[in-house]
Order: sequence, then structure tokens, then C-alpha cells
Amino acid sequence: MQHELPRRPSGRWRAALLVLLASAAAWGDAGPLHVPSPDWRGQIIYFAMTDRFDDGDPANNDQGAGEYDPRDERKYSGGDLAGLRRRLDYIEGLGATALWITPPVANQWWDPQAGFSGYHGYWAENFVEVDAHLGTLDDVRRLSRALHARGMHLVQDIVVNHTGNFFGWPDRFDAAKPWRHVRRNRASRPHAAPTQAPFDRNDVRDVADRAASIYHWTPAIRDFADTRQLFDWQLADLDDLDTESPVVQAALRDSYAFWIREAGVDAFRVDTAFYVPPGFFDDFLHGTDARSPGILAAARTTGRSEFLAFGEGFGIDRAFDDTEARRIETYARSPDGRPRLGGMLNFPLYGSTLEVFARGRAPAVLADRITRMMAVHADPWRMPSFIDNHDVDRFLAGGSEAALRQALLMIMTLPGIPVIYYGTEQGFTAQRASMFAGGYGSGGRDRFDTAAPLYRTTASMAALRKAHRVFTHGTPRVLDAEPASAGVLAYTLHDGAETALVAFNTAEHASLLAIDSGLAPGTRLQALYAIDGKAPARVVAADGRLVLPLAARAGMAWIAAAPARDAAD
Repeated sequence: MQHELPRRPSGRWRAALLVLLASAAAWGDAGPLHVPSPDWRGQIIYFAMTDRFDDGDPANNDQGAGEYDPRDERKYSGGDLAGLRRRLDYIEGLGATALWITPPVANQWWDPQAGFSGYHGYWAENFVEVDAHLGTLDDVRRLSRALHARGMHLVQDIVVNHTGNFFGWPDRFDAAKPWRHVRRNRASRPHAAPTQAPFDRNDVRDVADRAASIYHWTPAIRDFADTRQLFDWQLADLDDLDTESPVVQAALRDSYAFWIREAGVDAFRVDTAFYVPPGFFDDFLHGTDARSPGILAAARTTGRSEFLAFGEGFGIDRAFDDTEARRIETYARSPDGRPRLGGMLNFPLYGSTLEVFARGRAPAVLADRITRMMAVHADPWRMPSFIDNHDVDRFLAGGSEAALRQALLMIMTLPGIPVIYYGTEQGFTAQRASMFAGGYGSGGRDRFDTAAPLYRTTASMAALRKAHRVFTHGTPRVLDAEPASAGVLAYTLHDGAETALVAFNTAEHASLLAIDSGLAPGTRLQALYAIDGKAPARVVAADGRLVLPLAARAGMAWIAAAPARDAAD
């Protein structure tokens, strides 16, 4: 039944309405829950660890299980979904077009065996409930709508490999009789077992639970080179799901389709993908069960035709090797070339980026990585790239700020979806420090400074990427790379009629860029960007060469224009 508003509202009613409308506008709640998929190649993702980002609702901080203490890095600090929502101006101002959040699902709040809390979100006890520390399902919806109102998108971190730590074999294990010697984590809080079916069938001592085979009844991994242990044993004592079970497969499909349908999620990042057989993702994403469809089919029912799911495969290659990159590609594509996950985090590129920009290795290492990246991966444009995250040291823990700026410019100009880990733009050196004053490691002050030099630098680089399609869709070709020590790295990117040139000097002294540009004689190089100062305009010489001095730690970008008139004549 519809109700009409009063034609002449009272002053009190009108004032209340104005307050409500102002509040809705301020929080940006007016957007739709479901929106079409973007072209992910053109997106820039901001990755926020929800508990450490901002506390928008202090009332949900302490759930009374001894799990909350912002003075203790092991415990919840108080960040929540409301905090994320109220900081969207800050995130959008940085140039991000999507927000990646850590898993919002109900977690194991306190594991007394590990002496650690599940503040990070990766220890699920219920895959379809929101953790009480973070808010409610409506809070996720509000965040989703607020992002969509800005033309932005929501990326949710998910876990398919495991739940929290509710049982294990810390002392002895009998593979033939796994119910012997098992230790139940009875002091786990808030529950001693998952509360969602079928994941609640986790008691190996129970004949019916054993027969259900929801879990692998196995101890912690001892040998990571053993494929069976990698796929079937417990990672860090976290209860390993039997992802080859049709019951588990259906439950996981249903659980995560829920977040797309009910919360308006636009993409998934899949945690610990390397600990699940690659074939699992054929079913998870592409399954055709009408009652429990694969994730991509579920997303299409909400209008998302290009739903992105990218996985985490923590594999870093040695210089001039691509063993891990090829392993990563098996999760993106099946042996016959069919897509599995839509992308994978580009850990090999991260490793080479760190080596060259932060640790002074020769740029030839990074040049080779770029070339191998384009050869090994069928779609490097949809592989998220990064320079630090929640599982590795901050870039600034070992690299300089000048090196950080170069690394940021590189991921903004190469194929891949750039990911900015929260706090990088504020110069963080601690891996999981808080952005808000009341959280762990914040130093007692908020860190949402839009005038901070790194914030402004990152925003300017994001603007560069968005302004030129060649940086989001182009194909790179390395032109020069110092082979023996820090120095010059230069590459072009080409997309249709557009060509760009990007050059760095990783040395702490001036270097000379002298290259065969591959461009037509007389081509004008119009300056687009320089980390410091202004990139000089240049014209390609008659022999196609380009010579340019580069200051220490320089990073510059140009766009190629038509040959100068006098050269053409």
C-alpha cells in the first residue's frame, strides 16, 4: 500500500525530513544495490583491513569475549563497516574506483590455542553472517550502495579453503583413526564450532560427521612441497574444508552467491587459492547446477556480466625465472585454455618490483619480469598488481619514499589492476597499523590526511592512469634496462593509435637514457607526468633514437603525438 506525503508538512516534520535527507546525502546511501560490472582493466582498488581502518560505531567494538583491546596487535581494534562508509570521500579522493574489504563474515573471535583473534576476518565460523564487530548485513548494503552512488565498486575478500581453528592434532596423528588424539578447541570464542550447516559437522569423533566428509581430518601442513598436504592438510591449524565434496562445493557456492545477491558485492578476492586444487574453481565459478549455480551465473542474475574473482597465490619467482608465474596461471586458466579465476594477484611482479626499486637490483630484473608477465599470462590486464599488502612487509619498511613513488608509477602504467594498500598513501611502515586514532599502532591520531605528500602523489598518478586508455589497455615493450646495477628502465605501451613512453632511473645519481625508441622520426613526445619537476618535451631524432638525461630516482611519462611538421616535411 502506498502512502502519500502530506501536501503541507508541518515545520517539525519538514525539519526532520531535511535532517534525514542531509544525512543520507552525507553518507551517500542513495545508490543502487546492484550495478553492471565495470571494465576491470580500468579500475584502481583501495584495499582496507576493516578492523584497522576506521571506527564508525564504537558500540560494536567489545563483544565481551576478551577479544577487544586496541593496545594489543593480536586483538580487535574497533574498525567497522560504518567507518569505511564515512571515509569514502577520502578513498575516492585518492583516485580509487573500488574498495576491497577483508572478509566481513562471522569469525572466530578468540583462539586461545593461538593466542590470537580473528580481527582480520579469515577465520570464519559462519560464511553468511556479518561479524558483530563490523556491523550488520544492512551496514554492508549501505556501504555497497554508497560506493555505487559514486560510480565505485565493492570487492569482498572470501575464503574457500578453511574455517577457523576448532579442532586439530597438535601432539599425535593417526591417519587410519583420525578420531584418536584429536583436540577440540573448546575454549574458542564465541563458539567452539561453526554455526552454519554443513560446516557445523566438524566432530571427527562422530560417525555421522566423519561420513559427511565436510572436512579433511588432517593435521597442520608439515611439508609445503607435498601437494597432498598443500591441498588436504590444515594451513596454520585452520580446519581444512574438503573442497572436492559436492556438498561443500554447493555450500560454498550458495554462501558466496548470497553476498552478491543480498549485499551487492561486485568482485571477490579469493584468499589462499594455492591451498585448493585448481579444478575447484571450475565448479565454484562456472558450475551449472540450476539449484546452486556457479558464482558467475549468480552474478549475472544481478546484472553483473563481468564479475571479477581474483585469487591469492603467494608465489614469488627468482630473477629471470617464471616457475611461480606459470603455477599462478594454472589458477587463472585450465590446461585447455578455459578461464578459471578471472585473475590472480601478481606476486611475481611484486617480487621484482621490490628487488629493483627498494633493494637496488638491476632494472634488467624487472624488464625480464614484464616480458615474462606478458608471455605467461593470458590476461595480465586483469591481474591485480601491488607494492605491499597485509601479508608482507610494508614497502617503506625497507625501501625509501623515492623508491615507493617509482613503484607506484610503475603499477599505474603497466597492465594490471593497481591495488593501494591502506596507509601506503600515508607513509605507513607497520604492516597492520590503524588509520584511526583509537586503533592499534595509530600513534593516537587519525591518519586521513589528504594533504599528505604520498596521498597527493598517489592521486596524481591515479589521474594519469584514468586519463589515458593506453595505461589500462596497452601492451608494454621494454626498450632499455640497465643490466648490472641500478639505473635506467624504459618501456613503451601501445594501444591502437596511442603510444606512451615511461622511463625511470633507479640509481641515486643521474643517468642517461639513450634508446632506439621504435617511434617514427620526428614523433613528438608530449610530457604527461614526472615524479619530481616536469618531464621535458622531446622529438624523436631522424634515426629513431631518443637521448634524455634522467635525474636520480626520476620517473616520467610521455604520450607520442604526430611527427613534428618540419620533420614530416
